[in-house]
Amino acid sequence: MRQLIWGLIVALLAYGGWQLFCALRIERVRRRRVSSTGKNGMKMGLDDDLFGYAPIPAKEPFAAAPPEPPPTARDAAPEARPDPFALELELQRLRREITGIREAFEIQRQEVDALRAELEHLAARPGEPALMTTTEPDVSPEYDEALALARRGVMADVIATRCGITRAEADLVTSLAARARQREMGSRLA
Repeated sequence: MRQLIWGLIVALLAYGGWQLFCALRIERVRRRRVSSTGKNGMKMGLDDDLFGYAPIPAKEPFAAAPPEPPPTARDAAPEARPDPFALELELQRLRREITGIREAFEIQRQEVDALRAELEHLAARPGEPALMTTTEPDVSPEYDEALALARRGVMADVIATRCGITRAEADLVTSLAARARQREMGSRLA
């Protein structure tokens, strides 16, 4: 049995040596071929049939090369092709990010629904002043600044000059502010 194994080892070493010898011989022939070509690229005397290996095709001097097809994604260099592992990682990251955004959106939607319900509840209570209104229902929005000044106790003359309204309009705004103050006092006492 040992002799058979040693025989196989020797045969493999001999085969490997033969292959090495043939490869070195082909390289020598290629160098001679390069040095023996003429100016027009034609061979000067070496024949490719010397070895049993595939011959190097001779270029025809006047043959036009076929046009190359445009490169596709499959023909791209390995560096240009996207890495499937990196794409999978990016896809998982984007899925986690979308899930987080959806959760945040759901929380915000619930908060908006709760605020709407609270607003409807506050609007449905009769007899209480609305929290959202800043002006009196009897006053035009152009008189907001004048009404705010009147609520602070500013005199009608100052309100008229500051807001660009007549003295009569300023007196009306101050009387509306005084009436609103009286209503608030009455509702607090009751």
